[in-house]
Amino acid sequence: MPPSASRTAIIVVDMQNDFCSPNGAMAALGSDISANVSVASRLPRFLDSARALGCLIVWVRQSNREELVSAARRRQAQTMNRDVLTVCKAGTWGTELVDGLIPAPGDPIIEKSRYSAFVGTPLHNLLRAQERDHVVVCGTAANVCVDSTIRDAYMADYSVTMSSDLVGWTRKDLALSAIANLEFYFCEVMHSDELVSGWGGLAWQDE
Repeated sequence: MPPSASRTAIIVVDMQNDFCSPNGAMAALGSDISANVSVASRLPRFLDSARALGCLIVWVRQSNREELVSAARRRQAQTMNRDVLTVCKAGTWGTELVDGLIPAPGDPIIEKSRYSAFVGTPLHNLLRAQERDHVVVCGTAANVCVDSTIRDAYMADYSVTMSSDLVGWTRKDLALSAIANLEFYFCEVMHSDELVSGWGGLAWQDE
């Protein structure tokens, strides 16, 4: 059973146009975004249930700015044959949440410029101020920003859960390996139905 909803924050990572829309940057680069699209379609129902039960919903968006790009990061982007600002350049349509994902009034929205939602952001202070010591991480990508966020949350002594049906990717081979490694070392992995039931809500299954 997961910790109580009143102690839980749902961290929604990078569910943005550039990762989840067929017109976004990742699709234009030839990546398979189908897993991200599936997550985007499932998230609203889960988030509505979690919010109603007392969870804090925190939206995290990647926003890349030229002045924050290091030489190391620029070199790594070159190895992937792309410009470092190709994906989620600050101020562009690509950084906006994909259609169908709409924060509720009062949901915090945090911008990050690194893979982890904890690096260079007020996320840790927000969670402490809201007395949330359990985080559920969902979004994309399982092997990149979700992975980095889970690792940092665990190392900061949060209880961490990954929602198995609400994480996406563009590289399934890397994502599945990352999920297995995260479950062994850093977090519990649970289906969203199990989480909702554990908080005392009515679970739902795909029709």
